[in-house]
Amino acid sequence: MDGALDLIATLMHRGGPVMWPIAVCSVLVVLVVLRKVLQWLFHRLAVRVGAAGWNYALAALRKGDRAAAEQAAKTSASPYAHVLAVALAQSGRPFGEALEREARTLVRRLARGLGVLDTIVTLAPMLGILGTVTGIIASFDLMGSMGVDDPTGVAGGIAEALITTAAGLVVSMAALIPLNAGRVWHAALVRSLERAMTDAEHAAEAKP
Repeated sequence: MDGALDLIATLMHRGGPVMWPIAVCSVLVVLVVLRKVLQWLFHRLAVRVGAAGWNYALAALRKGDRAAAEQAAKTSASPYAHVLAVALAQSGRPFGEALEREARTLVRRLARGLGVLDTIVTLAPMLGILGTVTGIIASFDLMGSMGVDDPTGVAGGIAEALITTAAGLVVSMAALIPLNAGRVWHAALVRSLERAMTDAEHAAEAKP
């Protein structure tokens, strides 16, 4: 553990100031990925746990008992039931419109964080290129002031350029994999939500 920390400290020092925003990006990737995994796992768990209440709310809707359906939806742990309860509570708005509006709110909440990963995928390599440019500039400055008799300073600038480039690419790849996996998982959650909302609309339109 100490060896890994020493290596990170060395790379941060040798990579120059551009390594700091790259390090921030890496921390954000870890935090966002953990948050999204936990959020989606709890979402699926809540859907399963609240399945009975959701089905009871749909059955009440088919019978035309909106009050019972709303009460059952409120007591259910299912996020779909929460959407249904909010939509049923909006008596001044058409049911289908209210249902769609609340479903979109849930979709946006489930998508939060993917935009951060998408930004880091693009930003991290650009920061690496910035570090490359600054490292090469530093090398040329040393060559101009000291000539070619001191290769140590020139090598330090080139090392800074290579380290930041590699770090930016590593962070970008680390964000790209969970981003693509997250998009697939999010699309599956959206399809499941769409099916649930379609069932709710059909239940509301059914004649008791």
